[in-house]
Amino acid sequence: MNTKAFLLLVAFATCAPIAASQAATSTVVKVTLRDATDDPNMKMMEMKADPQTIKAGPVSFEVTNESKSLVHEMIVVAIAQPGEALPYNDKKGEVLESKIKHLGEASDLPAGTKKTLKLNLKPGNYVLICNQPGHYHQGMTTAFTVTQ
Repeated sequence: MNTKAFLLLVAFATCAPIAASQAATSTVVKVTLRDATDDPNMKMMEMKADPQTIKAGPVSFEVTNESKSLVHEMIVVAIAQPGEALPYNDKKGEVLESKIKHLGEASDLPAGTKKTLKLNLKPGNYVLICNQPGHYHQGMTTAFTVTQ
């Protein structure tokens, strides 16, 4: 075996377990976005995350819009304290994204579609929101916590 081939083999053998262990530690969070078009008995819109608490590190948010007709989105926002109010523009019916700690989003999901958002989150308090006009105030938000 020549020297180059040997070095490549050693490099692969050394790095492959590291990459595999990092991939194995990624946490999957399933986020469901719902409204009255997919359940006529609903009074408010709804966003659910499962689980709602994870350990710090890589996370994949698998976001599903279960609506039959509405576009939704999921934005990850870092907050200082649970229950913290987000700055809101009443005229537009939207959270002021320029004034929040916006970490990433699965944006503009048409009805019945899915998207995945991958982030690396530190310990802290977060909120997941839909910022389509009016949706945040209609219940499309959920608390989310990241621990050590």
